[in-house]
Amino acid sequence: MMKEDKKEHTEAARILLVDDESVIRETLCLILKEEGYAVTTAKTGAEAIALAKEGFFDVAVIDLKLPDMEGTYVLHNIKESNPAICAILITAYPTTESAIRAIQEEAYEYITKPFDISHVKLVIKRGIEEKRLEHENRILLVSLKSEKEKLETILQIGHAMSSILNLDELAKFIVDKIIDVLKAKICSLMLLENGGEEEVLKIKAAVGLDELVIKTTSIKPGQSISGWVVKSGEPVLVTDIENDLKFGRANLPKYETKSLLCIPLKVKEKVLGVINVTDKTIPGQENIFTEEDRRFLGIISSYAAIAIENAQLYGEVKNLAVTDGLTGLFNHRYFQTHLTAEVTRVQRYPRPLSLIMFDIDSFKEFNDTYGHPMGDIVLNQVARAIKINVRKVDIACRYGGEEFAVILPETKLKDSILVAEKIRKAVAAANFETGRGGSSRKKMTISGGVAQFASGMKKEDLVRCADEALYKAKTGGKNQICVYSS
Repeated sequence: MMKEDKKEHTEAARILLVDDESVIRETLCLILKEEGYAVTTAKTGAEAIALAKEGFFDVAVIDLKLPDMEGTYVLHNIKESNPAICAILITAYPTTESAIRAIQEEAYEYITKPFDISHVKLVIKRGIEEKRLEHENRILLVSLKSEKEKLETILQIGHAMSSILNLDELAKFIVDKIIDVLKAKICSLMLLENGGEEEVLKIKAAVGLDELVIKTTSIKPGQSISGWVVKSGEPVLVTDIENDLKFGRANLPKYETKSLLCIPLKVKEKVLGVINVTDKTIPGQENIFTEEDRRFLGIISSYAAIAIENAQLYGEVKNLAVTDGLTGLFNHRYFQTHLTAEVTRVQRYPRPLSLIMFDIDSFKEFNDTYGHPMGDIVLNQVARAIKINVRKVDIACRYGGEEFAVILPETKLKDSILVAEKIRKAVAAANFETGRGGSSRKKMTISGGVAQFASGMKKEDLVRCADEALYKAKTGGKNQICVYSS
């Protein structure tokens, strides 16, 4: 049983036997083959060098004195193409000089003739084992070095992510780093967002995807691979999408390879989104994502999730500082700051700038009759009517109480009047809840004043002019838009 185990262990070893004495060569060849080795023989140094160039050998047993050259020269040439070979020199004429030469050429062992065959077998076995251990150690060192470099990269990425508080910048940074580290062509970071009745996954940042895909992609939890990952909170590694038992489908034309990774972004048990990576492309390698890639991306995603949550919280806090908590419009402080900036801009570069001031008609009576909770609902509905009827560049604010203001950059007076009228009509057409049953609803109206910035004005002048126009609308019958006129 022990002999069979030994042969099983050594059967893959290949030995090159170089000796010009046929008896020694044939005898050793026979004995070594019985031990389970694959043996190739050569009679001359030139023949041995040619064989070593053609194929790989684990062990070379070389006679020191060959008819055409020294055995040390043969060993030197073989080691040039195979530095890790286990070399054993044998000689019938041992000298101090030859022993020194053997050491210089890094021979594993130096054996003199006549030799004990058991000793030769032991030396070969021991040499193969030591070379195998050396090889494994080299692989381990390379692996440890690679692992160390990856851990350093993770720490660098994690440190950099923790300092980015802008969510858009952070998402872009994350996908760029993943593309670089995993050598992939396509990467997307998707976050859960409010999609109406339920949350949906939207692409926050991506590399390698069409801009239209980035803008329009919307995935519900449970749908597709990304949706499954966000719902289950478990990562997915697919080596071949067309033959995958769980997610198998035809490979899409936009992907070059069939392997992909999808990792959840989780903070504790809360899933924020997913990271998708496809098209791993490393020249000369089979471009399939591995368990090591999955583990590495999993660590990065843990850092990323924490950084994303921090950025989201920072954004919420920052938003609270400039928005009205009830209506979601910008607050009075933001109004003052932004109007100052806009007035400064038009003073430097003369361009049109208008301001609209709104006030909800008879709001105090409504509050007194139906209560403040219903009043809050009215404020929200009016704010919504303003939001949906202004441009993205316009700044809609809750000025205070039941008053609202809209700053309209690059907008002339006649266009501002149209915007104000559109908002007034939208409010007048709405039905407002009173809290006294589903059929009990009340009509509400708003009044508005419009003013355009004129040369020589200050910020306070523009606000005063719009306010005077609003006062005129209120005292002139309400539910109308009045324009300031000097």
